[in-house]
Amino acid sequence: MSMGEAMPAKILALGILLLCLVGLSACVPDKQDKLQSQVIGGDPGRGKVALYNYGCGSCHTIPGVTGANGLVGPPLAGVGKRWYLAGVIPNTPDNMVAWIMNPQRIDPKTVMPALNVPEATARDMVTYLYSASK
Repeated sequence: MSMGEAMPAKILALGILLLCLVGLSACVPDKQDKLQSQVIGGDPGRGKVALYNYGCGSCHTIPGVTGANGLVGPPLAGVGKRWYLAGVIPNTPDNMVAWIMNPQRIDPKTVMPALNVPEATARDMVTYLYSASK
């Protein structure tokens, strides 16, 4: 077999390997799916309403929440797929709940206000934000 014949066979083998890896990765849940499954007791419908009622949209752009087009804080589209929250803590449902409930406890310099959100309501909000991140 000449060098010219061996090269296409190697490319074909590499292509098959790549397709296998891509197919395998489709079977593995991504980070967001894993994290969303960890949100216990949250209701996305109530979370959406709570995000509106607590005025979160005055500072954040939040997909699906009426009037939520604020530009003070970061946009919350895709927040469930991010690795960190507020640039300081790993993005997990429990950390996001804690952040929503008392952001100054996590980062005393944050401008995000403490809105006295109860834990159950914060879980609802987090469930909505993770579900909206798909």
